[in-house]
Amino acid sequence: MSSVTHTIRNKARLLRQAQRGFTIVELSVAVAIAGVLLVSAIALVQVVLRQSRANDVVSSIPRVMTQIDKIFSRSTNYVGLNTDAAIGFGAFEGVFDITGATGNRRASNRFGFPTTVDVATDFSGAGTSSGYVITFAGIPTNSCADIVSSASATGVRAILVQPEGAIGTRSITAAGIATLTLAGIQAVTQGGADAAAATGGAAVVQGHLANGSLDIPAMADARACGTNRPSVSIGLVNWK
Repeated sequence: MSSVTHTIRNKARLLRQAQRGFTIVELSVAVAIAGVLLVSAIALVQVVLRQSRANDVVSSIPRVMTQIDKIFSRSTNYVGLNTDAAIGFGAFEGVFDITGATGNRRASNRFGFPTTVDVATDFSGAGTSSGYVITFAGIPTNSCADIVSSASATGVRAILVQPEGAIGTRSITAAGIATLTLAGIQAVTQGGADAAAATGGAAVVQGHLANGSLDIPAMADARACGTNRPSVSIGLVNWK
């Protein structure tokens, strides 16, 4: 009987040990690992979403500019061009969210902020309105260099970049664009050293070099994609 009793006691002890489950330390380690994996997964999703939205911005550029130039191909200027007009003749079809009533419509890019069209009223001569700027607001600084370099390869004639004071509030303003001149853009030196006087504060990262290439030092400058602010406005310039 003593042998049987001993066996029963051993089995009972093993059963109690099995029922104890995880210790507090083991549970803490498991929770910590799960937390790290969750944070990593969220960060990865955010990166993928940002890259996808940046790709949408880049893919929209040829469509928007081609449609504007097509509509104004028989005109010597861009008089009458603005955001609502561009929406009306289909320049923003595709990857933009269009809201508002006719006359006051808004085109939001994939980052959820306005994309606007403004005419440079004295771009290459008195009152000619021969240039325009498409401004993407609310572009994350982490996506700035990718978008600028990709846009540069689409045939855009000039690119402006300016950090935003508040996310989504465009820093390349309509008032600044109205005073923009071709001579001012072309006078900017390598690296965009004198861009403020020529563009109302925006850094010129393309359009001032003889070969039309991207000015990488200007793009990386603290007044452009190298800023410590969370977002920038990117302006794409075209002219007759």
